[in-house]
Amino acid sequence: MIKDKNSYNILVVEDNPGDFTILEDLLLDRFSKPVIDHAKTFKAASVFLKDLSMSYDVILLDLSLPDKNGVALVQEMLQIAGNTPVIVLTGYTDVTFSIKSISLGVEDYLLKEDLSPDLLYRTIVYAIQRKKAVKALEESEKRYSDLYQFSPEPVMVYDMSTLKFLSVNKAAIVKYGYSELEFLNLTMADIEAEDSDEDNISASIFREFKLGVNTRHRKSNGELFYVAIHSSMLQLNNQPVTIINASDISQTVEYLKAIEVYTVKLKEIAWTQSHIVRAPLSRMMGIVNVFKHIGSTNPEFADWIIHFDNSAKELDDIILDITRKTEAVKIGD
Repeated sequence: MIKDKNSYNILVVEDNPGDFTILEDLLLDRFSKPVIDHAKTFKAASVFLKDLSMSYDVILLDLSLPDKNGVALVQEMLQIAGNTPVIVLTGYTDVTFSIKSISLGVEDYLLKEDLSPDLLYRTIVYAIQRKKAVKALEESEKRYSDLYQFSPEPVMVYDMSTLKFLSVNKAAIVKYGYSELEFLNLTMADIEAEDSDEDNISASIFREFKLGVNTRHRKSNGELFYVAIHSSMLQLNNQPVTIINASDISQTVEYLKAIEVYTVKLKEIAWTQSHIVRAPLSRMMGIVNVFKHIGSTNPEFADWIIHFDNSAKELDDIILDITRKTEAVKIGD
C-alpha cells in the first residue's frame, strides 16, 4: 500500500493506552513519517498546543478524558486548537453526542469500532483540506470586509426593491452624521436631495470631468453636498442589492462653477473686443485709407500715415487673435 510521504504533525488526545496503540498503528499504516504526540488528559493537550515550537495539522480527540468530557471538553479544546481541525473519536454509546459535536465546530467524528487505515487517513486528509479551504475563505471575506469598512469613501449597500440600507461603512457614518442603527432605518430616497437641480449646474461640467449625474445628498443635519455615485448590482443572500460609492465632489463642483463663470466673462470680453473695440479701430483704418488715396506732398506726413496704418493693422490682428483664443476656451481645458 502506498503511504503518504507528506509530513504531518498529529496530536492524539486519548487516555486509554490500548486505543492509542491501535491509532498509532493505523496512522503508521498510511502515513510514512507522521509526528505523533500523545496527551492522556485535557491539561496535557493544552501544554502541547501552547508550545509555539510545534504546529499541529490535526487533533484526534477522545470524548471522555479523566479531567474533562462532553460539551465542555469539545468547546474548550476547540478554543485552544485555533485553526487546527479536531476529529472526535467515540464509541457507539456516544454516537449521538458525536453528531452534535459537529455543530459545535469539530471537523468530523469517527467510531473507534469502525476504524481502518483508509478511513482514518481519508478523514484526516479531508479535515485538513476542508479547514484550509474554510480558513482561506474567511481570510478572503475579511480582506473584502476590511476594504469595505476602511475605505476612505462612503460605501453603502441597499435593497433594490425597497431602497432600504442593508449595510454602511464607517466613512458613510462619519460623512452623513447618522449612527449605523439610524442608517439601517433609512432608504436611499431619505438621503437624496429633492432639489438636486436647484443650482442649475451646466451639464458640461459633469460630462467634461466625468463626475456622473448632477446629484446631491443630504446629511443628518440637513446640509446638502454634491456626490459622484459609482454603483454595482450584485446578489447578497439571494436578494438583488446595489452597492454604491458616494464621493464628495462639492469642492470640485464649486471650483468648476467658478471656472464656468470665468469662461462666460471671458467670452463677454471676446465679444466686446470683436464688436465694440474693433469698430472704432475699423473706422480709423478707413480714414487712414482715405488719406493714403488723397496723397500728400509732404513726405513726412505720408510717412506718418504709413506708420499709423501699420500700427492699426497690428492692433487689429492682436484683437482678432485674442478673440479667437477666447472663443476657443472650454470648461474642460
